[in-house]
Amino acid sequence: MLRLDMNLLWTVLNLLIWYVLIRKFLFKPINAVISKREEAIASRYAKAQELQEEAEAEKSRCAEFQAEIEKEKAAAFTEAKENARNEYDRIVTEAGVKAAQIMEDSRKEAEQEKARIIEKAEQEIRSMIMEEAVKSMQSSQSDHALYDQFLAKAGETDAE
Repeated sequence: MLRLDMNLLWTVLNLLIWYVLIRKFLFKPINAVISKREEAIASRYAKAQELQEEAEAEKSRCAEFQAEIEKEKAAAFTEAKENARNEYDRIVTEAGVKAAQIMEDSRKEAEQEKARIIEKAEQEIRSMIMEEAVKSMQSSQSDHALYDQFLAKAGETDAE
């Protein structure tokens, strides 16, 4: 059986005193250091989490900004393409109008040149007729010889 004697009582009391002293002077400071480190780690973890959330927010904002830039780029490209198409249409229309004007001017000029040539030919024919009329009045040639001479002169003028 177990005996209770003084030695055992002093041993238990000694153990209790050591337990209180170790707890107060060893465990409390160690627990304080551990809790401070846990707080520092938790703080760093929270800060890292906050930085990660900020990075995610910045990433989404950059993606939105890039999408907006792409929209603006597409709009600018479409606008430039439309402006180029309008300019092309304007130039083609203007060229068509100028070509029509040139054709009309050329046609009028050709008609005027034709009228001048016809008028010149008529004047030459009149002068030839007048010359022949004067010659026929001056000479007593027969009508047949006069006619042959007229045709010969007319042939020479046409050949020139």
